[in-house]
Amino acid sequence: MMLSLLKEQMNLVKEDIRVVEENTAQSMKMLMEIDTVKTRMQDASTALKEADNWTVLSSDVDKVFESGDVKAIAAKLEGMHRSLTVLQDVPDYAQRRRLLEGLKNRLEALLSPKIVAAFNNHSLDDTREYVKIFTNIERLDQLQNYYIRCHKTKLQKTWNEVRVEDPNKSMLEWLSTFYDVILSTWHTEVTWCGQVFTDPGTVLCTLISQTLAHLDPSLSSCITEFIKNEPNIIGKLIELRQVTLRFAHGLEKAVSQQQDKCSAHAVNLLVDVLYSPYIPYLLDYPALQQTFLAEQLQATRLHAHGFMETAGFMAESVEKIFHLADQAVEYCVELTDGYAARGLCHVLEEFFGAYAGRMDECISSLRKECSLDVDPKVDTTQPHEEFSEDWTMFQNAFRLIQICGDLLIKMENLDKTLLAAIVSSTKDSDSQESDVIKENTSAHLRPFHWYNYLQKERPIEFSSLNELVQKLQTAGESAAVLSSVAEQLQALNERVHTLAFDIVFIQIRQQLAQTPKLQVWSAKSPESGAALSDELPTFSLSPLGYITHIGDYLLTLPQQLEPFITQENPALEAAMKAGNLPFPDIQDEDEHHAGTYWLGSIARGTMHTYTESILRIHELTPYSTQQLLADIDYFCNVLEALEVTPSQTLTHINELLKASADKFHDVATDLSVEDRITMAISGIRSIH
Repeated sequence: MMLSLLKEQMNLVKEDIRVVEENTAQSMKMLMEIDTVKTRMQDASTALKEADNWTVLSSDVDKVFESGDVKAIAAKLEGMHRSLTVLQDVPDYAQRRRLLEGLKNRLEALLSPKIVAAFNNHSLDDTREYVKIFTNIERLDQLQNYYIRCHKTKLQKTWNEVRVEDPNKSMLEWLSTFYDVILSTWHTEVTWCGQVFTDPGTVLCTLISQTLAHLDPSLSSCITEFIKNEPNIIGKLIELRQVTLRFAHGLEKAVSQQQDKCSAHAVNLLVDVLYSPYIPYLLDYPALQQTFLAEQLQATRLHAHGFMETAGFMAESVEKIFHLADQAVEYCVELTDGYAARGLCHVLEEFFGAYAGRMDECISSLRKECSLDVDPKVDTTQPHEEFSEDWTMFQNAFRLIQICGDLLIKMENLDKTLLAAIVSSTKDSDSQESDVIKENTSAHLRPFHWYNYLQKERPIEFSSLNELVQKLQTAGESAAVLSSVAEQLQALNERVHTLAFDIVFIQIRQQLAQTPKLQVWSAKSPESGAALSDELPTFSLSPLGYITHIGDYLLTLPQQLEPFITQENPALEAAMKAGNLPFPDIQDEDEHHAGTYWLGSIARGTMHTYTESILRIHELTPYSTQQLLADIDYFCNVLEALEVTPSQTLTHINELLKASADKFHDVATDLSVEDRITMAISGIRSIH
């Protein structure tokens, strides 16, 4: 029973609450509508008062101007400005605004001489009054422009004075003097400006920006005149830019002390104006560098009359060429902060391509001078009795190999230097992007020590630079910037190795070219010994002069090679390690000892040429066959002394020469002798 009564009472309370809420909502709605009407009425009343106030103020404004009372005029204009703010919706608002702007211009014209005088005299009280007036009429920026024009005129006058003050001073000196004046102006004015303007840093940044942008003559034209007729334009630009960078560093310190009173826009504008005169040269740096390198290469002498002189010039050129290349990397970093590194890569590729081409021409000339590519002509049926003992060309050839090693080492170092320059060129921009994410409070100071002209002027090229950096970083330790140049120098190294080999080998080649036509092999020769017994033992015969000369020559080689392979010579070692010689030892591809490698190559080349010359002999008598066996036996002893294994071809020829006529073909079959060798030897010995 009690529960039912309580429930009924609760329902009654809910109903009462609902009725109250409905009545209250209706009342609140009415109150809000009444308040809106009241507000509109108040606004209308205010507008009517301000309209009336505008009429009153504008009616006698001319009289106030005629009085010359600046404070009264300012007060009048301030009142009109407040009234106009309220009257934005009236039909003739635009007309009233033009009228007010005209009155402001009259006030500004009236105050102009006094404002200039106040700024020139650094009158705090007067300037503060003008700041108050111009602030109230929303023309403070115009007052700041007066200040800027006053000091800009002074600085531009100084600009012309320092340029002509001493004709003997270079632009480096008088530009530095002018920059000092600007910095001095900043430090002199910043305290005073801080007492009259709320953002003195912005005002002074704008002052310097406008001064630098409106110099007459312009800084750009002065730079053009400065580098005119200079043989090294890039070097001069770097010197000049260093002056500007020192000035920028001083400005950065000055601005940092006013960072809370200096807008980022003003700083960015100042930096743009500061560096803009250099931008055309920064963008044109690859072309400037290419021209300079081409001129220097053209002036580098490489060829002379005579092997020794040419080798000397080639050796001297290496230091100069890589000095120029290293200097180019330094120039790229110092002038463009590394942003032109990608363009520099193409420049260096062309530069070294041209250099390698000229070196290659020298090699071709030396080959021609040494008659290395001329087939030996047999002018006599007798071999040369003596080998030349002049090893000068051989020594110079090894000097060329050392030059190639020097080229390879220096190129490896240059590649590392260039790689570092490329990677570092994007580090600053990456770190600055991180700063933006972190919203560093001093972010507006970034342009002073990070001015990415490439991203600003040529964003596509900057993206390409970033792609190159990522590619190189992905490659890790195997990264190579100038791989094509390294390949060209390696090819040059190969040619020089071949040149050196051919110089050593030419006398052997000439001697063996005559061997097939020696009269001693022929039955018609009195020296053939046809009447002698066929069974004459080989050991009773002495080797002929052609093969003993070759043997003596080969056995002399270690003495000639010793000075080059026993002394510590990194360049020669690098070239030999990278180079290849003809007739390598197939069974020992990992052979690295220079002396063994060279002796083995020449010995195997001699062996190959000797076997081919034997196969060109027209006929052999039994006696001359024994003589040839004695010659081969001697040659094999020489090979053994040089620790070179006789080739299979030489061994087969030796066995076929020893074989009797009836067993000749059986021996050839058992040894699996090549058909061409079997046929040649059988023909020489007249075995069918």
